[in-house]
Amino acid sequence: MFRAVFLALLATVVAAWSTVSPMVSPAMAAETASFENSATLLAESCGKDIEANCLGVSLDAPRLRECLSRNADSISPQCRTDYIKAFDAIQKRIAARSAVWRACDRDKQKICADLQGKPGETIACLLKAPARSLGWGCNQALGQAGYR
Repeated sequence: MFRAVFLALLATVVAAWSTVSPMVSPAMAAETASFENSATLLAESCGKDIEANCLGVSLDAPRLRECLSRNADSISPQCRTDYIKAFDAIQKRIAARSAVWRACDRDKQKICADLQGKPGETIACLLKAPARSLGWGCNQALGQAGYR
């Protein structure tokens, strides 16, 4: 079950990332943890609690967080502490990834102009460019988003 929780949560977090608004500032995204680390923490600390209290709940991040919150009295103290940390870290990473679009706007237009409208290819293009050719804010945003 732990692996299933981990993989399902990771998939929904990645899906959620692709729909987030790019209007978040890089300052809001400082010190982000990877999706994998957050999902692993959640699976290890809350796997049994999820099985016992959230069976049948869709394993997307908002629904799972709501279920754990609603059942806070019946979940373990470790899960209570860790699920808040895990979901907060996931939100920070999503915000950091959204911030890349704003922080790298000028660099995208200058270096990757032919890839407008292709987010995955644009990120790959920015990552191929020498760091010194990108602006400081773009480099920082790429790092906070976990791309570097």
